[in-house]
Amino acid sequence: MLIIGECMLELRTDNNNCLVKSFAGDTYNTAVYAKRYFPEANIQYLSSVGKDGFSEEMLKVWKSEGIDSDFVKISEDKPIGIYSITTDDEGERSFSYWRDGSAATQLMQLVDVKQLTESSFDFVYLSGITLAIFSDEDKKKLMSLIDLLKSKGAKIVFDPNYRPRMWNSKEHAIHWLEEIYSRSDLVLPGLEDHSDLLDQNDRESVISYMKKFNVNEQVIKCGKDGVYAYDEANKEYHLPFTPAAKQIDSTAAGDSFAGTYLAARLKGEGIQDALVSAARIASIVVQHHGAIVDKKHF
Repeated sequence: MLIIGECMLELRTDNNNCLVKSFAGDTYNTAVYAKRYFPEANIQYLSSVGKDGFSEEMLKVWKSEGIDSDFVKISEDKPIGIYSITTDDEGERSFSYWRDGSAATQLMQLVDVKQLTESSFDFVYLSGITLAIFSDEDKKKLMSLIDLLKSKGAKIVFDPNYRPRMWNSKEHAIHWLEEIYSRSDLVLPGLEDHSDLLDQNDRESVISYMKKFNVNEQVIKCGKDGVYAYDEANKEYHLPFTPAAKQIDSTAAGDSFAGTYLAARLKGEGIQDALVSAARIASIVVQHHGAIVDKKHF
């Protein structure tokens, strides 16, 4: 599985008011949890990093997680991005970012398309955040790359992960959302994404909207109504919402769900079993601080 996106330096404040450093980002989190759920899988990450010390340290962390970085490119003059997390008493988080002009935003100018198309992938995964960090010209290059990988047999997987401040406008975001939806085989939209972006406030509206795209598998995250999934025959699967025993930090809840779901499907699990597995891992993740939970909890 090839995962495309950006990993950043994550900073959060611990109980002693000291900054704790780690590395995370929505697609990287997805990669980690996919690898942890299915250790035998080859999880490859496509991104760009810098020549700074944090970039070097980050690559070592990826290696420790078993993430293949053979396709990662090195920017000569751009460092990795940084973000900080603060959480409230209910575990809901807010972020501050320093990522404009980061190494990852230059990826499509550095990527080796021939190297990628000479490889084969079961899944190619990206998110709305992956799309948002690129210029429109580089978004077009990404779409061309997706088309090439799809023509080689890869299934394209997309999670909208809509972040309004990363887009020029809703119209801008919708244009690129539909570009990737039209290429996707499996999608993992949150109802909140479609509500914010398209004023679709129930899963029936999302399902109706998705009919114009040739998507074989849909996993719609509906908050407290649980998760609904649909296969290419439009068979419905449902997993009711079960709250975690405690919620300390919701960072990476969706990412861990996506990574586990995809790994479970790669492993041969059916849709319903994959939903159960993904929800179980996400439930573990929200009970701990930070995006990447210590391996001992697995």
